[in-house]
Amino acid sequence: MTLGEQAWLRRIESPVHFRHSAAVRISTKLGLGLTLTSAVILGSYGYSQLQKEEMELRTATEQASRLLATALQVAMENAVRDGQSGDVGKMLESLELKDPTVDVLVFDAKGALVARSLGSSRSLPLVEAEAVQVMKAHGVVTRFGGEGGLDHLSIVLPLHNDTGGSLGAVGVVKPLDGLRLDLESTRFSTLLSTLTLIVGISAVGWLLMLLYIQRPLERMVGAMRAVRGGDFTTSVVAERDDEVGEVAHAFNAMVKELGEARGRLTEEVEARIALEAGLQRVDKLVTLGQLSAGLAHEIGSPLLILGGRAQALAARTELPEDVRRNANILVEQSERIARTVRQLLDLSRRKPTRRDVLDVAAPVRAVVDLLEHEARKRDVRLVSELAPSLPRVFADGDGVQQVALNLLTNALRATSRGGTVRLALAPANFRIAPSLPERAGICLSVEDTGVGIDAERVEHIFEPFFSTWSEQGGTGLGLAVVKSIVNEHGGTMAVSSRPGEGSLFQVFLPVAGEAESKEVVA
Repeated sequence: MTLGEQAWLRRIESPVHFRHSAAVRISTKLGLGLTLTSAVILGSYGYSQLQKEEMELRTATEQASRLLATALQVAMENAVRDGQSGDVGKMLESLELKDPTVDVLVFDAKGALVARSLGSSRSLPLVEAEAVQVMKAHGVVTRFGGEGGLDHLSIVLPLHNDTGGSLGAVGVVKPLDGLRLDLESTRFSTLLSTLTLIVGISAVGWLLMLLYIQRPLERMVGAMRAVRGGDFTTSVVAERDDEVGEVAHAFNAMVKELGEARGRLTEEVEARIALEAGLQRVDKLVTLGQLSAGLAHEIGSPLLILGGRAQALAARTELPEDVRRNANILVEQSERIARTVRQLLDLSRRKPTRRDVLDVAAPVRAVVDLLEHEARKRDVRLVSELAPSLPRVFADGDGVQQVALNLLTNALRATSRGGTVRLALAPANFRIAPSLPERAGICLSVEDTGVGIDAERVEHIFEPFFSTWSEQGGTGLGLAVVKSIVNEHGGTMAVSSRPGEGSLFQVFLPVAGEAESKEVVA
């Protein structure tokens, strides 16, 4: 991964973690907020309903008790005025039978207790003071007593004669056990209803948040992680047309743009690498050119004289056999040195090529015809397969011939007797780099059934002076020359080989329109 890609990925890495943690916090906060809000609202409503219910029960109880007290007041005033004191006792006994929970107490004008219902002794302290107050003020006293005013209700009414004078007072004490039970039942039912509503609203709220917020955000976070991992084909399905759907559409558009940006970045990186490799190669070639020029100047003339003298000695039949044999050896080695110097000059010479739109089959066929004799001499079968109607290429014919010559020469050298060397020409599409678009071109392939090359050596076969045939006189410059020519033509090469199974060299050259419209740094 390049430094630019790493920096770019670091810029998107932190927001991914932030959004993931924020998704959990948002759902939790919304859920808690909804629960608390519903609890406050429903709790307030339930409390107000309880207060209202208690007030209504107190009012109803007070009205019923005052109605009873008023009836007793009227009846007792009539009985006292008529001098029928015995009727008061009968009235209290009758009331005791109908409602034994109600206590009735009757006081005279001096505040002394004159009559009471059975079991009402405990209620005497509750109304005794109110009876004196009522007789003085000629009013009515109503009081809810006990803890929270829910133990008993006491009502004290004055008794008057016909002239409005005070005859005493009557007190009615009613226990509030029923009211208290009703209130407790109401509180329980209200609390149960409130809790049920809170749980129901919270459950529905959590479910809606899970479906409409948390899960979409989790899918978004998953897609972000995929993008962070380098997958720019991922996308988020926009299931809705709301704000979340808009976010999904925006995210998909962003990922698409990021993928395109990364593709451009990759192309720029590969172009920069190719440029750096080209500059390094230029530096090497400059050094190699200087070395080659010096060698050609310093070695060329002495080598020419040495070779000529050796050939002259080898041609003299009167000399001894061993002298002529040594002379032939000198001739061969001189030619080898001269060939090495020529290859150095070919590799380093930056002469302009003469390119024309041509049928590449013609120079390749000439090389095949040239090497047929060498193939028969080595007992190797040389097969050529040239596809008809090949597209024309914008190339240097001499350069194409040199590529085919070097590849076929290496293949023949690597193939043992009885083997096969196959040359083929066919239309093909190729890429200069994996991320770049395909280009139309032709493929020149040379395949042999020779010794093959191991994977470690395949990586270095195009380097100058690297040779797998150094012991047999190889200089390691042939494939370097081939690679240089192919790069100058805007093409590329591919090699596949296994030890003992032979090798396949493929040269891809762009067709005339592609080669003229696109420049490739070599």
